[in-house]
Parts: sequence; structure tokens; C-alpha cells
Amino acid sequence: MTSHRSMAYVRAIGDRGRAWKPDPITSQFRFIVRMAYACHQGNVPYDLTWDRHESVMRATITATGNIPVPKPLPKVPKLKIVSDWKPAIWDAAYRLDAYHDGTLNRMRPGFVIAHSCGLSLVHPSESGELGVTELGADEDIRQRWLVTHTASGKGFGLTLSFRRATDALLLAATFAVDWTLDADTLKSNPEFRRAGYSVQAAFSCGSEKDSAKRRLAELERAA
Repeated sequence: MTSHRSMAYVRAIGDRGRAWKPDPITSQFRFIVRMAYACHQGNVPYDLTWDRHESVMRATITATGNIPVPKPLPKVPKLKIVSDWKPAIWDAAYRLDAYHDGTLNRMRPGFVIAHSCGLSLVHPSESGELGVTELGADEDIRQRWLVTHTASGKGFGLTLSFRRATDALLLAATFAVDWTLDADTLKSNPEFRRAGYSVQAAFSCGSEKDSAKRRLAELERAA
């Protein structure tokens, strides 16, 4: 086979079912992506063009030469191995700018245990003394831990026990995300959202966990 031509149509996401669960793109469109990848890998000349008609996009691929057989698309890279990390609560250091409070939109104080990947465990504290509230009462220091992005202080929206917060941080660290980058740069990395939803799906409760699982499924279908 020395020539090939295929077309596929893609509707706008708003026309693909419910907003929170859109219909997946067609297998024909996936075939065109796979064919383009196979041609690229085999150095086979090909041309991939797009044209739009209202809310529908059409992709057309033409190839000439020794036409390859498209293989499945590359799988998502395996999670990187994170070495065992067993922090102790007493390793925490007090900081006035420990985490970002989304409700007040400002940094607030707390005890911080930073991981080298760029994430931290944070226990909010206004007293400056671990295990003591702002009013001088005792508190359980094993509870109310956050997992945050160290550079920005922003978190995953979870308040966990120390053990579960440690597990959540290590899960986030396994993704192909350089957490040492600033928050705005991280937003452009698709693995950043995948990591966030994975942590929420594993450690949230009730509807928040279900919502995170749906978001993960949407990312898988769009891949």
C-alpha cells in the first residue's frame, strides 16, 4: 500500500453530551492520530490538515510511501518511584507564611514539613506552639494537616490526619510534575491536573471523591 487518506470529524465539547460527562471522541479520530504518529516514527511523508464547519472540525490525513500499520498510542508514563519518606510531626518548623488561605486570600502561619519534591505538609497554627491553639487550649497535633505546594502555599483542598497527609503527598510526588516550579507554570502541565484529581479521588470524602473520579475519567477519554 503506497497511499492512504482518512478523515474524521470532531464536534465541539459542548455538543458532545452532558457538560460534566461529554461523549468521547470517535475511534476514527483516534485512528488518524495513531496513523500520524506511525508515519512520524517511520519517516513516511504525511500531511494532516484541519478545517472547520460551524462547530464541527474535520481532520484529514494523507500519506504516501510505505504506509505503516498504526499501533496503539503510547501509554501514559509510569509513575516515578518515590523513596520512602517517614517524617515525624516533631520535624515541623514554624513559619508565618506557611500556607495560603483561599477563604481569606492571604498567607497564614503554621508548622511546615517540606519534601524535596516541592510539596509540604502543613499544620495551621496561630499560637506558634505545636499542640496549642490560639486560645491556649490543647489540640490533637495528629489531625488538621494540609498538603500544599511549597512555593505558593496553595493546597489540594484536603484536611487530613498526619499519616494520610503523608500518603497523599507521596502520591502527588509520583506524577511527572516538577512541583518546584511556580504555580502558574504548573497549570500548563496536564499531569498537574491529573495529580490533583488523583489525590482528591484517593483521600477526599463523599461527593468530592466522586467528582474527582469523574474528572479523571474525562482526562482519560480526552487523552
